[in-house]
Amino acid sequence: MRPDDPDRTRVAISDPLVGAIIDRRYRIEFRLAAGGFGAIYRAQHVITNRYVALKVLHANLANEPDIVARFRREAEALAQLRSPHTITAYDFGQHADGTLYIAMELLQGESLYERYRALGPLPWRRMLMIARQVCSSLAEAHAAGIVHRDLKPTNIHLEEIGGDPDFVKVLDFGIAKILHGSSLDNQDLTRSGQMVGTFDYMAPEQMVGGQTSGQSDIYTLGIVIYEMITGERPFGDPVTPAAMLTAMLSTTPPLMRNFVDCPDEVDALVARCMDRDIAARFADVTELSDEIDRILSAIDDITKTTVSRAPTGPTTTPVAAQQMPDLSPEDSLTWVDGAPQPPPSILPTGAFVPANPVTTLPGIVPPSRGTPWPLNDPKKRK
Repeated sequence: MRPDDPDRTRVAISDPLVGAIIDRRYRIEFRLAAGGFGAIYRAQHVITNRYVALKVLHANLANEPDIVARFRREAEALAQLRSPHTITAYDFGQHADGTLYIAMELLQGESLYERYRALGPLPWRRMLMIARQVCSSLAEAHAAGIVHRDLKPTNIHLEEIGGDPDFVKVLDFGIAKILHGSSLDNQDLTRSGQMVGTFDYMAPEQMVGGQTSGQSDIYTLGIVIYEMITGERPFGDPVTPAAMLTAMLSTTPPLMRNFVDCPDEVDALVARCMDRDIAARFADVTELSDEIDRILSAIDDITKTTVSRAPTGPTTTPVAAQQMPDLSPEDSLTWVDGAPQPPPSILPTGAFVPANPVTTLPGIVPPSRGTPWPLNDPKKRK
C-alpha cells in the first residue's frame, strides 16, 4: 500500500495493535495482511530501528492449545533454517496480554501469485529457475525433518536481490509437519485422518490425512510449476476436496505443450513430480533440482551452438553456427519460403526443436490455445 493510501488509514483506526508497542520491543506501524489465525504487520524495533514483518496470533486464540502449539512450532522451525531462500526469523515472543508474535525479515517484492496475475503464465525456463530455488529452501527444511505442506504461489515470494528479480523466499511454515526423529519432534499436532493445507495444492496422501514426507512437497511443487507455466490447473478446477482427490486418482493432466511451447523434458519432469505413486516421484528435492539443472544445461548447450538469426532471404541450407550464449531455442531455426525449419546438420541427436513457430512473447499463451483471462485464482479457496 502507498503511504497515503486511505485503506491504510482505515486499518489504523480499526486495528487496536496499530501504534502499539509489542513486548516493549516492536512498534507496530500498519497491517500488511490478515488471515483467520492472525495478521502480519510492519513494525520497527524500538532500540535497533530495524524494520520487520511481525506475525501476530490473534489474541482470542491464545487459549487454543493446538493453534498456539503450531504457532510456536513455526517459530522453532524457522529458527533452525538458514537457507537464503527461506524467510529469516529474527525473534519470537509473547506480549503481556498473551499475544504471541514472530519477527521476520520484511520483504519488498511480490509473491509468485502476484507476478502471475500481473504478467500471465511464466516462460518455462524462468519458472524452472524459480523452482530450483524453492528446492534449495526445501532441501534444508527436509534435512531438518520439516515438511512444508502448504507450498503455493502465495507462499513463494520473489525479491530483487543482486540484480535478480526472481530471488526466491519461501514463506509460511505455519502447518509444517515435523518428521519423527527430528529435534522438533515433541508431539503430533495433526490428528489421524485430518486434512491440513490448501487442497488445490495438496498431494493425494496429504489430502486423505495420510503420512506426508518431502515427496509430498515435491508433488505440490509440480502443481505450482504446471500452473505457472500453462495458466491452467493440472486437474481442472474442482470445488471440493473430494472432487479434487477423484480427479487426481482417475485422470492424467494434459501435457503442458498442449498449452505452451516447452520441451518434452519439462513435461516429463512435472509428470514425475505429480506421480500418484510416491515411489515413482523424485526421491528428494536434490534429485529434482539436479534434473532441473540438467534440462537447463542441455537447452543452453543447444542454443550456444546453433544459428543466431534467420537469414533475410529464403534458403535451403543451415546458416553457419555461431557462439551466441543468450539465444532461445526458437532462434535455432533456418527458414524455407518463410517457414521455420530445424537445422539437423548442427543439432545433436535428440535435441529439442519447437514443433511450431513462436508467435507471441515467451510465456504468453496465444488466445486460441488457452483459457480467457482472467486465469484461475490460486487464492480463492483455502
